[in-house]
Amino acid sequence: MTDAALTAPESQSFPLRVAELNIGAGSWPCPEDKLGRDKEIENLSPVLLNAQAPLVFALDAPWGGGKTTFIKLWQCFLESESKVSLYLNAWESDFSEDPLLALLSTFDTLFAAVDDQSTAKKAWENAKKCGPGLLKSTAIAATKAATFGGLDLDKEYEKLVAEITGGLTGSLIDSFNIQKATLVRFKEQISIALDALPDHQQNLIIFVDELDRCRPTYAIEVLERIKHLFDIDRVVFVLAINRDQLSKSLQGVYGPNFDGLHYLKRFIDLDYQLRVPDITAYVDAKFSLKVIVSSFNAISDRYGKDFCVTTRDMTAWLATRFDYQPRDIDQFVTRLRLILRSIPNNQKMEPAVLTCMLFLRHHDKDLYYRFKHDSSCVNQVINFLVGEDIEKVELIRGFGWMMGFLLRSCYDEHLGAIPEGIMQYWNDLHEKLDETSDSKREVAGLIRQSTNFNDSWGISEIRQTAFERIELVSKIDVSA
Repeated sequence: MTDAALTAPESQSFPLRVAELNIGAGSWPCPEDKLGRDKEIENLSPVLLNAQAPLVFALDAPWGGGKTTFIKLWQCFLESESKVSLYLNAWESDFSEDPLLALLSTFDTLFAAVDDQSTAKKAWENAKKCGPGLLKSTAIAATKAATFGGLDLDKEYEKLVAEITGGLTGSLIDSFNIQKATLVRFKEQISIALDALPDHQQNLIIFVDELDRCRPTYAIEVLERIKHLFDIDRVVFVLAINRDQLSKSLQGVYGPNFDGLHYLKRFIDLDYQLRVPDITAYVDAKFSLKVIVSSFNAISDRYGKDFCVTTRDMTAWLATRFDYQPRDIDQFVTRLRLILRSIPNNQKMEPAVLTCMLFLRHHDKDLYYRFKHDSSCVNQVINFLVGEDIEKVELIRGFGWMMGFLLRSCYDEHLGAIPEGIMQYWNDLHEKLDETSDSKREVAGLIRQSTNFNDSWGISEIRQTAFERIELVSKIDVSA
């Protein structure tokens, strides 16, 4: 075999990560909204923009449920309505000693274009001066060291900073009273600064994303900072969280018997369960992305023009069967692209075989390895993938065509056919089914497709290649 035969279809590098959607500019509805989130966002927005604030609103969805995309779309809508919003990725600031710094930095973006002589801008500058008096002592020390003592603070706050960092030995009660006064002044100045909002905007919405990915202690501090320091009129926080996962993280801090869900209620005023997107629609959107389409176009000459369509349909069906979230789909597509780019130019691949085996290995390794070494259990594999009694369930349209590819991978070159015992199962099932049922039509299609052989395709090689490449990719931790 030549070196050229072992190369992928293109020699240049390609991105493993699918680029984030280009959300945030342009008209509304956003053309990147492939899941029809627009009405949901349009209905939520006036509720939060006009609600009596302060308010903390939890946007709850499972890991990989599309919370970040939803927030980005939400910001796009607010921008189209000439409304101002802020965004904080809590996980990106997880390295910080005190989340107050990240929160203040987020607020600072609101005033970047505000006239320096305006009342709102001056109030914000005064509010920032209060910040060091509210920081944790270690964060204060780090800030002082970084600025070489050049902070522009009022004398009373300089005194507080010095006491906390050991510069003076003052009364603890005095320190507490100064800090309490600092908090009052901080909130007053923030309230004045909010006059920088457009005249037609009542509340400022601040989106806090990825909170459930943070260190549990940091996540707790974010919640406490929001509740105690930003409990201010006209301020609405939207927290994108997986409530169950976050509550379990809290148990890691406070112990297994700690009621994390009850604890979160102290900080959250309203809960909203994000609608789970239609998985078929999400798969369609994913397979229509330019970077995905280009991957399939690069191999279309080798595998046929229907490769992308077949893989898309198989993925949508199996993702629904195994209750996948959008993030699960992202990971599957990344694995698939890795496999496609690793297959030598002189080898072919059946999409149904590859797709089914990726799902099978992830959800039943024992059955996967049995099938890898002995194709006679193919009917058990198909029944597992269907997930229900195949004689009672209404088979989806295209089932026969897709599963026929899987059966065909069991072709015995010595027999010149698929072993009779395997096909007898489907012939018997076809006889049992009602003549007018969709299932009977699909099983008939499966039988036709499974006997549509082309010896030059090298069916055993297709099967071997699929298993080899799946094993290779399975050793790579995909977290896209």
